[in-house]
Amino acid sequence: MSQMERYPLEMSHLPECFLEKAKKELNEVPEQRTEELRKFKEMLSTDKTFAGIDFEDDFLWLFLRHAKHDSSRALTHLRNLIKFRRNYSHLFQSIEDGFFHSSPSTQCFSILPKRTSDGCSVILIEVGKWDPEEFPLEHFKRMFIFVILQTLRDPVTQINGFKIIQDYKDTNMKHLKCCTPQNIYLEYHLGMNCVPGRYREIHFINGSMVLTLFWSIAKLLFPKKIKQRVMFHSKPEDLLNFFPPDMIPTQWGGTLTDYHDENLLKKMNKEHGSYPIGGPKNYF
Repeated sequence: MSQMERYPLEMSHLPECFLEKAKKELNEVPEQRTEELRKFKEMLSTDKTFAGIDFEDDFLWLFLRHAKHDSSRALTHLRNLIKFRRNYSHLFQSIEDGFFHSSPSTQCFSILPKRTSDGCSVILIEVGKWDPEEFPLEHFKRMFIFVILQTLRDPVTQINGFKIIQDYKDTNMKHLKCCTPQNIYLEYHLGMNCVPGRYREIHFINGSMVLTLFWSIAKLLFPKKIKQRVMFHSKPEDLLNFFPPDMIPTQWGGTLTDYHDENLLKKMNKEHGSYPIGGPKNYF
């Protein structure tokens, strides 16, 4: 793997190399930002879906970046998210803070402390650490939403995207019962049609009945482009063919320890509960 400079998850600036990447891959022209936002807001003003919403410029720019500055595509994605939020408003509330102290299930989501050499943030979902009986499915959904949306407040992630590792070790019948077509479609619709994230790679490890059922439905929904970015690994150590050892936890053959940042998740959870319908400002 390339030994290019790798950046931490939490950034305070946008490196020049990623500005150049945005120009090349996302058709971004910073000098046209003001005029592009003006025209986009004009489009929104004629759509009743957005009536009465005061949008944050950073939030609109996120959708334009995701659509490679195709305003029509950006508008469709934004409309989907606004409708999703109105239909599932309960998923845009914070989880009770006590769960982070009492429930091991909150450790099922982690955002790794370093980025890959191409600037992607890496989200780890250890499904087996979630106990649906003590941490409700609705809370799991809220965590999925705030991890993605809050991470997208970073312009580095907006430009470079995500890589996701899903671990199905220790999943069982309790998880299998949650894999209904409705729940899987909800996750797909939110991730693919609403949230403006760039999904660069999706890695599945420690296959189980839960993964088999999940994928049997998800593969019917995912577009071809995303399916080509999905990888199934016969053993977790195969992740080392895609990530450097210091990004992979020790239980999978890497050197990474203490990768779960509870304080970061608690902060994201708190801010999720006050996430404006018109979107928040970027982190920087």
